Amino acid sequence: MRYTNVSGSDVTLGLRAALATSTGRQIADGVLTPGSRTVTVPAGGTAEVPLTVDPARAAKGDYYGHLTATAADGSVSVHTTLSLVVRGPVHRLKVVSYDNDGNRVDALPMIWGAEGFVGYTDRDNAVAEVEEGTYQLTSGSIERVDGEEVLRQVVLPDIKVTKDTTVVVDPRRTVKVEIRTPRPAEQRGVLSYQTYRKIDGHAWIDGTMYFDIATALYVSPTPEVTDGTFEFASRWQLVAPLLEAGVAGGAGLDAYYMPQSPLFDQRGERLRAVDAGTVESPDFRRARGLLAVVTDERGEAGPQLAQRAAAAGVRAVLVVNFSTTGWTRWTPHGERWEVPVVRIGSDAGADLLKRIQRRTTTVAFGGTARSPYLYDVMQISEGRIPERVVHSVSGRNSAVVRSEYPDNGGVEWAAEQRFARRPYQEFTWLQYTRHVPTAFTRTEYVSSGTTEWEHLVHHRTVGDVDSPLNAGLRDTPRTYRAGEQVRERWQGAVVRPSVPRAGVPATVRDGNVMRLRVPEFTDSASGHWSRLTPGDGTGIGVRAPAPETASAELTRDGRKLADLADAWQEVEVPAGDAEYRLRLRTTRDSAEWTYGTATDTTWTFPSGPTAAAAALPLLQVDYDVPVDEHNAVGRGRSHTLLLTVRHQDGLAAPRGVRTTVEVSYDDGRRFTEVPVRAGKEGTFAATVTRPAGVRGDAFVTLRVTARDAAGASVRQTVTRAYGHRG
Repeated sequence: MRYTNVSGSDVTLGLRAALATSTGRQIADGVLTPGSRTVTVPAGGTAEVPLTVDPARAAKGDYYGHLTATAADGSVSVHTTLSLVVRGPVHRLKVVSYDNDGNRVDALPMIWGAEGFVGYTDRDNAVAEVEEGTYQLTSGSIERVDGEEVLRQVVLPDIKVTKDTTVVVDPRRTVKVEIRTPRPAEQRGVLSYQTYRKIDGHAWIDGTMYFDIATALYVSPTPEVTDGTFEFASRWQLVAPLLEAGVAGGAGLDAYYMPQSPLFDQRGERLRAVDAGTVESPDFRRARGLLAVVTDERGEAGPQLAQRAAAAGVRAVLVVNFSTTGWTRWTPHGERWEVPVVRIGSDAGADLLKRIQRRTTTVAFGGTARSPYLYDVMQISEGRIPERVVHSVSGRNSAVVRSEYPDNGGVEWAAEQRFARRPYQEFTWLQYTRHVPTAFTRTEYVSSGTTEWEHLVHHRTVGDVDSPLNAGLRDTPRTYRAGEQVRERWQGAVVRPSVPRAGVPATVRDGNVMRLRVPEFTDSASGHWSRLTPGDGTGIGVRAPAPETASAELTRDGRKLADLADAWQEVEVPAGDAEYRLRLRTTRDSAEWTYGTATDTTWTFPSGPTAAAAALPLLQVDYDVPVDEHNAVGRGRSHTLLLTVRHQDGLAAPRGVRTTVEVSYDDGRRFTEVPVRAGKEGTFAATVTRPAGVRGDAFVTLRVTARDAAGASVRQTVTRAYGHRG
């Protein structure tokens, strides 16, 4: 430490050194000692103080702190920042690895400790030189067991090195992770698992994902971890089997639909199988109305094969793949082939062809793409991995979410993803997109406890399911209680701009800056929301090349302040009180989106400068419409529309609210006011009656106006807000 005395007299300073560990724990004096407890600095002079370290008092680790010099009268106080790294003795850590057959193999598993990853100093002999301390070792592999792919993970989380140490990596000691479900289910989509380890304040997450070709996951049991924090977690997405196939009275076939194959009747089908040659030269003459089995030596089965089979009257085609697996992934979008085409592996195919040569052979098909249930599971082992890793889905560890996915036009499928995040994660990962039928209700069992979930639903399918879903409506991340019952409705009418009750920052005025945060799309009472942002197909609520637009305008006392791209902006406004008007317009013109094709919303509200951020009194209208799974009300001539007029959360409920409701059955060319009855706490009921001249299915366009006693108002027009069946 160096201090220069610029005063005109000598200064005597008392010295004190203080250190703490990297986790903030104070350590005893004596580790770091100044050469003296006081030092006198002559006028205009400089003094240096040596520091000594006592290794016997310092344990291995990182330390930080200060050396403080203070005059007795407090007139002078200076400090110097100190850091100290104490290394421990170094030992050899040797890793001996085996395969699943018990053979010694050359491998370099990952080693991690409090200081980070550890490299091997002798790679030929799998030896690393490490300081004394605690380490974790992980080794993963993909294996073929009975023709199926299996994931295997060896985890040694608590290796304590105090001398030269040898550890053994033996995958034969792993056990299967068992996910037991109330109804038959298979993993669909990416399977992932992760290990979290925290040692001496330093944390690391090691994660792995794999396609749903994997049929099982095995992991090694561990003793209880005594140093730091440890967790193993695996993420599962299980639904009813898509395709079940097997020889009647014989073995099952591990069969997969080709990506654009049409589906068998989900009630099941039984077809007699005949050998129809090869993909290159198929012979369908004996396969009319039957199952044609063809061999594919080069992976060339495609739509032309299905077309030729359909022309010959073949009911379905079974392709024997050149590989031992027939795995492929069916997708609901794109043009369908002309007949169902499924694929199996070469070994199973050879056995099937031999059987066909010997006797009449019938293959039974079943399964469904419209699974009425989904198990979203986060299996967790904290502190240790037990001898048996079993997660049985039940009300003791799951919530039940009844999710409705209305149809809004176009393809009868939507994209969705429920992301799971453990408390130690800063972001979610290793979880990709799924597809769900529309006009459909599914019972979803979601793991309860400390896992935080966030659900996204996009109204159309996506081409790349091996990426996270970044487009569509989203809910607010949340945990679930065991046994909790939840009801969700996605893309339900009325979809319009609105500030939802949760999940979106408040729209506020802070001084003379308005921070506008109004999502362009919010669905019915569930309050799921989405931004519309320019982009190239990524980001939340992506703007497609042409069909979706937004624009906004802000005025003050009737004079325009700004034209805005949207109502998610920061706008500087003049000081003083004034009446403001915010207008937001959107359009959605797409075959995939039938309702809410255009919206026009204007908020009028008083505002003045604020000392701190204060929520703006933008009235919001929530809609509850008795629509079905196609976002249409029934054939009755009249129906009741329920409305709730509210402020943003954090503001008192609006008082003295008056509401008018107008409807149009000709896309807004003519509006008719309908009777409205006021209820309690800002609720209103409007009776909508179909005009006498309107027959058949029709669209209902809404125009709602609400005003409160404080001078705030909203007028919202939603073109084709929902349907009315004829």
